[in-house]
Amino acid sequence: MDRTALFIDAGYLDKLCQEVFGVPSGGRKIPLALNFKQLPAALADAKPWKTFYYHCLPYQDDPPLPAQFAAREAKKRFLGFIGILKGWELREGRLEKRGDSYIQKRVDVLLAVDLTRLAWRQEIKQAVLVSGDADFVPAVEDARAAGVHVTLRYAPGTAHADLVAACNAARPLTREGLEAIRLT
Repeated sequence: MDRTALFIDAGYLDKLCQEVFGVPSGGRKIPLALNFKQLPAALADAKPWKTFYYHCLPYQDDPPLPAQFAAREAKKRFLGFIGILKGWELREGRLEKRGDSYIQKRVDVLLAVDLTRLAWRQEIKQAVLVSGDADFVPAVEDARAAGVHVTLRYAPGTAHADLVAACNAARPLTREGLEAIRLT
């Protein structure tokens, strides 16, 4: 079995599409909108066995403000679309409000558990990780110890040096590469 799994930290990918690869417009950047049906093959250089997508719904107050409700409903529709794509697995954490900040909970742990579980069960031989977070270093090292080749996909200047060093290979994402799978 020569299976490749793609692990997408969606918060990281969203940030890249907005802040790094977004299109400037009227003082802010419009996110680069990607074709998610083509995304796995573009990130993994071939269609992966499975794509794991880690995200969470936007925070909303109780009762929600109208804008919060609308944003959450839009994200539910999008995640519903992701959840029915063939070969994709949606993993959802949750967003908590702490003071004036919003913090994703469970997302990184879900990804780390999936990566190490699949590695030690020998269900994958290769993993492609889309992230920049050094919190994944122990999971990457564990997957490598199980014999999995781990490739990091990241935008230059956005990935922690320890994560880049922990992976077998690190390949930068570029605007040109993502533009090739942009929604028109």
